[in-house]
Amino acid sequence: MAKAGMSVLSRDDREKVHQAALGILAETGVKVESPAVLDSLSRAGARVDRDAQRAWLDERVVSEALRTAPRKVRICSRGGRDYAVPEEGVQLISTDGEPPAVLDLDMGVKRPSTLKDLIDLVVLADALPEVGFVWPPVVATDMPSDRSSYYEFLAAVSYSSKHIEHGAASSDEARFQIEVCSAILGSEDELRKRPIFSDVCTPISPLRYDQGEAEAMAALAKAGVPVVHLSMAIAGSVTPVTVAGSLAVIAAENLCGLTMSQAASPGAPCIYSSFSGVTDLRSGVFLCGTPEGILMDTAAIEMAHHYGLPCCAGGPSNSSRSLTTEAGYQTGITAMASLLTGSDLLVGLGGLDRASMVSPEKLVMDCEAWRWLERLRRGISIDDDTLGLDAVKRQGPGGVFLSDPHTLKHMRKDLMIPQVTGYHPPGQPDPMKDEMVEFARKKVKDILATHRPMPLDKDVVERVRAVAKRHGVTIEAGSPVLGRA
Repeated sequence: MAKAGMSVLSRDDREKVHQAALGILAETGVKVESPAVLDSLSRAGARVDRDAQRAWLDERVVSEALRTAPRKVRICSRGGRDYAVPEEGVQLISTDGEPPAVLDLDMGVKRPSTLKDLIDLVVLADALPEVGFVWPPVVATDMPSDRSSYYEFLAAVSYSSKHIEHGAASSDEARFQIEVCSAILGSEDELRKRPIFSDVCTPISPLRYDQGEAEAMAALAKAGVPVVHLSMAIAGSVTPVTVAGSLAVIAAENLCGLTMSQAASPGAPCIYSSFSGVTDLRSGVFLCGTPEGILMDTAAIEMAHHYGLPCCAGGPSNSSRSLTTEAGYQTGITAMASLLTGSDLLVGLGGLDRASMVSPEKLVMDCEAWRWLERLRRGISIDDDTLGLDAVKRQGPGGVFLSDPHTLKHMRKDLMIPQVTGYHPPGQPDPMKDEMVEFARKKVKDILATHRPMPLDKDVVERVRAVAKRHGVTIEAGSPVLGRA
């Protein structure tokens, strides 16, 4: 079978980026604001200046980290759908991750997101089969700011049985997540065998790790939880304005994160990642969905392949502030590029406005686009059966294939049946109304009214409640955070 694909770097290009990244790590170094992690890097052979909070990683240290990092990472779930990446035919996509705003389903305006919005979006993601894993889609801005991320994690594991991806801003938060998921599975040993969550660790570009993020990464590595080392290059502001220069920083940050994880626990599961973009030089703001951002993310996927590592990249990203043409074409192009380059994991379903807002309607529409792209990626199967020569002979010149046995055999395998597009009512179209958005909005409301996620068992809820209490997270009587009655 011929499969669709794309590539943006030659073998020589990949080696040049690798050498540039090694030069950055050995000569410029990285800032690590954690004494414990600096000590770990020092034991691994890095040159460390504790007063300056700097570490320099030479090629030998990085090569050893690459040697011990696993080539496959397990992506498991409490619902029992487990994957290993990379694996032939496995490309999983998630919701966008934790912007502080939602596009209101009824009013169509951007507003701060709440715990209820988060729960509704997680339920929606749980119901949509195209969503392979769930990154809590929005921030619960109505929860206490110092613990909102804890509530978001609890809501995600309670309202979806799919793999959960999150982030941890401190070692305490990492331990909280580890203990919650261990309570769900029964023990930390079971979590190590079947990691039902992963965490995104994002350095402060360029080349800086704050204490909380660095120590969270070390705790997760020791627990065997997959860490996505997500570099967010912004060309022209925090990374060089050239795509090549930004790509070198992305590679350096990923290799540094990988080295920190392996120094904490050799064999810790790591995922190479980029969700990058450019600076709007007129305003200074971050833009995603641009050609240069697409090139950075697709090239980062190829660098992951160069190292033999699993990878995660930005998928359907855009800078549009509404459900307009801009959102559509940017979403389609960015998702297609990451898919065809071969990213194992992608993020971004439902995102709008430079990943600062999520729309439930767009989440539904993005899943439709994902089905189109998966069909494109699958390519064409050509053999005696699919060529259909017997059917052509049966029908002959001027024949009709609608009722031919060959059509009945292959129609559901070869043709993608739309779920959102193609449902246009008869008559004159209304130029002021987007029929796809209207249908997506109806589908969102239908799912929220009928879908019931797999609940946590009552004894698990009590164990999780006890973990939350130990970490200063209060769950009031009647709170929906651990599931609806």
